[in-house]
Amino acid sequence: MTPDPRIATPPPLPFHPDYRRVADELHSRPAPRITAPVTISHLALSTDAGGFERALERVAELCRDYGAPPPFREHFHSVDLGRLEIRFERHTEFYTLTAVRPGRGLRPFEDRALDLLPEEWVAALPGEVTAACHLVLERREPPPPAEIDALFEGARVRASRVMDGAAVVWTDWRPHGDGFCRFYAVDTGMDRFRAGRFVQRILELDTYRMMALVGLPVARRVAPTLLEVERGLMEVTREIATVRGLDGERELLARLFALAATSARLVAETAFRFGATRAYAQLVADRLAELREERFDPYQPLGQFLLRRFEPAVRTCESVAERMQTANDRVARAANLVRTRVDVEIQEQNQKLLASMERRAALQLRLQETVEGLSVVVLSYYALGLLGYVVKALPLSADIRKTVLGVAVPLVVGAVWLGIQRFRRRVLGRHGGA
Repeated sequence: MTPDPRIATPPPLPFHPDYRRVADELHSRPAPRITAPVTISHLALSTDAGGFERALERVAELCRDYGAPPPFREHFHSVDLGRLEIRFERHTEFYTLTAVRPGRGLRPFEDRALDLLPEEWVAALPGEVTAACHLVLERREPPPPAEIDALFEGARVRASRVMDGAAVVWTDWRPHGDGFCRFYAVDTGMDRFRAGRFVQRILELDTYRMMALVGLPVARRVAPTLLEVERGLMEVTREIATVRGLDGERELLARLFALAATSARLVAETAFRFGATRAYAQLVADRLAELREERFDPYQPLGQFLLRRFEPAVRTCESVAERMQTANDRVARAANLVRTRVDVEIQEQNQKLLASMERRAALQLRLQETVEGLSVVVLSYYALGLLGYVVKALPLSADIRKTVLGVAVPLVVGAVWLGIQRFRRRVLGRHGGA
């Protein structure tokens, strides 16, 4: 069979094991193809690894009920269920479920895409809702302010002309009675591909906005504990210069270790959350830039309002994260300083102990020398006594015996002294002495 020349065959080259996965990453979450009018319901639910698996099973179950193909990828699935299109996307700590309901004559924010899904199926979705919004896209001229006010139940609305004037979008950036935020947009000149990118950017903007702001309550919760750590560290730092003695410094070290444990716990508990806040905040800025906003009077632009409220919240999280890291570093430096002082005092005590041992050794040497002198006398005395017995046994006169003993005294004393010195040198040489 002749191979089809249009089908490329891979060359005999060793490809990286993740080559296909990396190459497909750019196409892993394609934008939908949207044709106005359409209403969209979007959910982002935070969950764990087990929740991701259960969510994928729920999507597969829904597909089987509608006779549609089930998911074949774990991170993305898009399926047409007839009157409804479902999009499932898995992210690092959350997954999104988007329902797209096309059709004319639908009442904005009343005929919702989510209403076409089985209520018990929606209620059984695993995880906690972190972001939720409805988006209505219609092809028409921008409506008057009175109509917009009715759509947003009288709430204060922001709006922008986006995508180089191809669309206008309104929102009030607040949840309504059903817990969902609302976006209303009119298509003034987009094809279905551009409309799909517009919808994707709006939904991602709202999702990443909420995921970034999840870190704000965490920052507010840890702030009082962090303040206690900072105050405790300030008190310990003041006392370092005045405390004397090992007992006081040990007590300072114990307090510093307690502060270090608290600071390290705070960092460990919040590092992921604050890191995610920084990442999501950057994604929000990127999506706003991609929308290419223009002012649409008489409304305040979306990005202007969002960044005015959003950036301080993100900076609060960043400030708390920096304060925690700074406190951690300051505790470590203070502990090192106290340990250094303790080490210096221990060295001073060791020096005093060595000096005392040196004095004892010198005293012991003098005592030893005194004992050696007495030993010479004692040994000489016993040696002369033995010599006296020998002399008495000789047939000599009394005067000669006395003369012999008198001459022998210095000789015996000298011999004993030399013998002791030789013995001492031999012993010290054997044990490494001088």
